[in-house]
Amino acid sequence: MIKKLFVGTFGVALNVIIYILVILLAIRVITWSYDFAYEVFGDRPVAEASEEIVPVQISDGASTNEIAAILDKKGLIKYKYAFIIHVGLSQYKGMLKPGNYELSPSMTMDQMLAVMAGSGTAETSTE
Repeated sequence: MIKKLFVGTFGVALNVIIYILVILLAIRVITWSYDFAYEVFGDRPVAEASEEIVPVQISDGASTNEIAAILDKKGLIKYKYAFIIHVGLSQYKGMLKPGNYELSPSMTMDQMLAVMAGSGTAETSTE
């Protein structure tokens, strides 16, 4: 009798723990998905108050994926793949030019894209 009660209680407790873990995982996935989608479709900088200037060199023939990797490594974007999707959906698709750029974490993705497409205000030079 006590053994059945223990096994039954243990089974219920195990089920509750599993349900809690599934709910926590679902919350985590939903939060990450929202943040990722906001990066793709929103236009917020990585660090709004940053005055840091980051030199970025884009070589001739660099793909959007390679540019995203450079910007991600330098801390200018939050998600590499969000940047790639953002570029694909933006007016700057296929317009990014090689050169040396001075970008900042306080710039939005569209501001960085405008600079790298040659229509922004930062200094650019091609080698």
